[in-house]
Amino acid sequence: MAIPMDRRASIGRPHQLVLRLAVFATAAAALIAQPTAQAASRSAGPIAELPRQHVTQTAKDLMRMAENKSPPGAAEMAAAKTITMKVLAIGTWTAKAPPESRPAIMPAEARDTMRLMLAGKIDQWFAKTDGSGAVFLMNVTDPKEAHTLLENLPLGRANMMTFDLIPVGPLWPLGLLLGEPAK
Repeated sequence: MAIPMDRRASIGRPHQLVLRLAVFATAAAALIAQPTAQAASRSAGPIAELPRQHVTQTAKDLMRMAENKSPPGAAEMAAAKTITMKVLAIGTWTAKAPPESRPAIMPAEARDTMRLMLAGKIDQWFAKTDGSGAVFLMNVTDPKEAHTLLENLPLGRANMMTFDLIPVGPLWPLGLLLGEPAK
């Protein structure tokens, strides 16, 4: 890329640097692309034609996946159905927790809940808008662990709140998007 002499004088230093970098990047890209293209043409044959000792485990796995006749995304959806990533805990006040008894226990409940959050066991916490309890998104994969943690909070020990525990995981139907679109 040649710049006429009279034009070069009007270009400031930052612009000259940018132009030099652009020329360098273009030249480097050309040098890199040439050997890569040659290597690609040499190895254009299918993996199956390679000698047995040169086929890596990854290549074997890819060949096995290519031979799989199940619908696209089926394996991913099956795996996602079995994964529990978090536990959704939906709390409800019990009959042992009339509104006038709650203020005495709530400071201890808030402190201990904050400790669980800081320990990484509670990811998010909410109050139900109707005032009937709390909702926690917990960073545990076992509902039994979530139950133990919640039962050890002051409201749990006093039998003032119970929780419905719902294990949640990946939204597995999204695996359907891995297939080819209908034509």
